[in-house]
Amino acid sequence: MTALTDTLLRLEDERIRCLLEQDYAGLTRLLSPELLHTHTRGNFDNLSSYLHFVRNVVQALDVRRENLHVVALGADAAVMHGKQISRSRSRKTGQEASVEATVTQVWNRGSDGQWRLAAFQATPLGEPPPPAPR
Repeated sequence: MTALTDTLLRLEDERIRCLLEQDYAGLTRLLSPELLHTHTRGNFDNLSSYLHFVRNVVQALDVRRENLHVVALGADAAVMHGKQISRSRSRKTGQEASVEATVTQVWNRGSDGQWRLAAFQATPLGEPPPPAPR
């Protein structure tokens, strides 16, 4: 395993921890100001709308990653790809949903030397979860 792979796997573990523990300050530090997050239903969020989504719409209950692969794209960008299995609950209705997806992420190292998640694209493996009204 390369140092880059180790770093990004550690950051992905931290992203999941932040989601599960509702550590939104920590999550914000891991996300690029230019974040583009595409959900399994095809809708997308920027940084502000994504943070609203995880704070007010859906609570992550469990997130697991499998078979993650990291490919460097030069010195300051990398793609991470693999399976994600997640379970969440609507903050409005209490309805729970589980989804398995193939996820492709783009991580970028900023001028401050910190790696941040810049793009997240989830493709459902099977039926996508029900819509989450905002």
